[in-house]
Amino acid sequence: MTTSADEPAVASATGPAAEAAFNEAYAFLRKAIGVIALLLPVAVVVGRGWLDSSWDLKGSISAYYYTHSRNYLVGSLCALAVFFLSYEYREFGKYRADNYLSDFASVAALGVAFFPTTRGDAPSTGPEKAIGILHYCCAVSLFASLAVFCLFFFTRSQGVQTPQKVLRNRVYRVCGAVIIGCLLLCLLALWKAPDRWHALFWLESVMVWAFAVSWLVKGEFHGILADDRPAQGAG
Repeated sequence: MTTSADEPAVASATGPAAEAAFNEAYAFLRKAIGVIALLLPVAVVVGRGWLDSSWDLKGSISAYYYTHSRNYLVGSLCALAVFFLSYEYREFGKYRADNYLSDFASVAALGVAFFPTTRGDAPSTGPEKAIGILHYCCAVSLFASLAVFCLFFFTRSQGVQTPQKVLRNRVYRVCGAVIIGCLLLCLLALWKAPDRWHALFWLESVMVWAFAVSWLVKGEFHGILADDRPAQGAG
């Protein structure tokens, strides 16, 4: 039985069935994380438009906390946090940084969910402002950790890289670079961009979609850039 060039090799003592079950379980986690992220920006907009009969964009994805899309936003972030917390890259002590980073991303996602962004009419000082600052810190931490996954962890490989793995690495690096670039542009948007541009919403959406693409590719969603598998009974 073969495994993807960037997948952990489980000890042979566990048997091929256990190895296949492990790889399948974590491929599912990656797909689930990617699908949730892919739908998030669209779902909060459509949800508000349907429930509030208002289709004008908010200033950021986080601002939908103060609309009827709140439950979907918080629920999606909590689901991502649970998936990150349960994510375990296992290779008998190697690459444990993956697990630490996924735990960190889980805490950051919960912080984004439960420390809401500051409302536009909130006072410039006080508890709500402090909570808003915590929200931004958690959001930056979450996106930065996702960029690290793309640039450093997903691009690793064992042995000779397959042509598909080379292409996957290009996708991961592009996604990571997009996340970092958008994070920097968010700082500029907070300083200069007019409210009518909804710059933070679009930049956050692009980062979320880049993150979603990387995890969907990693999870081989519908066989996207997956390594060739040997035919059953071949050889």
